[in-house]
Order: sequence, then C-alpha cells, then structure tokens
Amino acid sequence: MIKLVITGKTYPFKETLKKTGFHWDGVNKVWYNIYEESQKKKAEVIAAGFEENGLQATFSIAQAPPTVKKYPVKESWIFNLESMHDKLWVIEHDLDEGNISFPITIAGTEIKDFDDLYNLREEASELEWRAKSGAVTGSQYGRIKEIVGWRVNQRYARCLAAGMNERDAGRCFEDM
Repeated sequence: MIKLVITGKTYPFKETLKKTGFHWDGVNKVWYNIYEESQKKKAEVIAAGFEENGLQATFSIAQAPPTVKKYPVKESWIFNLESMHDKLWVIEHDLDEGNISFPITIAGTEIKDFDDLYNLREEASELEWRAKSGAVTGSQYGRIKEIVGWRVNQRYARCLAAGMNERDAGRCFEDM
C-alpha cells in the first residue's frame, strides 16, 4: 500500500482533493489517500498534477494502524462539534465583513488566515464524524474536549452578554 500526502495551501483545491479520494487528517493538517501497489502510476500522475499547482506531494509506505483504545463521546459533545462547525462559518463571515480580523485564537489554535480557518473547520467536521461513528482515540477525545470547552465558553459569554444571570448562563457547563 502507498500513502500519498498533499500539503501546502490546499484550501482552493479542497473539492478536487475530495473528488480524487483524498481524506483530511485534522491532527496532522494534511490531505492523504491510500493506493494499492497496482495504482502507483495513477498516484504519481495525481501527485504531479497537484505539484504543478504549487502543492507538495509526498509518498510513503502505508502501514496498518496500531491497535489503540477507543473512547465513546457524549451526545452533547457531538452537538457542540456540530455547533462549532456553524460558529466557524459565522466567524468566516465576520472576517469577510471586517467585524473581526486575523490573527484570532479558536479552541487553542491560532488562526492566521482563511486556510487556517478552513483547516480548523475540517478538523471539527472530521472529529464530529469520528465521534458519531462510535468511539475516538485518546488524542481525538482530548481535542474534542478542547473544542467543546471553547464552544461552551463562547455560549456562556453570549448568554451573559444577553443579560442572563450567571447561574442560568452557567448551565452551559452542566455536561462538561
């Protein structure tokens, strides 16, 4: 098995990457696809196409992932991951409108440009998908907890700003 990894300013190529079978790795912030040995020539042609557009393509031997412990994710956390996806769209709109500007920090991630924002949105979507599929690894669980914590804090601040008392606004934290 051959693993092809695409890096660089990938945002403009998101749909092309998806259509050619690539998957987003939110932890490493790269696009990748796995090919059989018989598909090596196809993979090389695809890599060359992305390289012609200024991206970097790296080949490696795909290894079977080690067996790792999996953790279930609370339904309320999955809801917050879904909500995070929507919140990131709102942030993108606010950036477009000039209401806020780069750099910003979201869920422990410094966002310097739209590519970083896109990558965070993809990471949140990937984690949401993994959480909905049953269980996640320890590192994924930790990252989900960090994202959910940020999202809940945002919701709490919004409730206080709207005039809600601290006790009622604090209910945002009940399922953390």
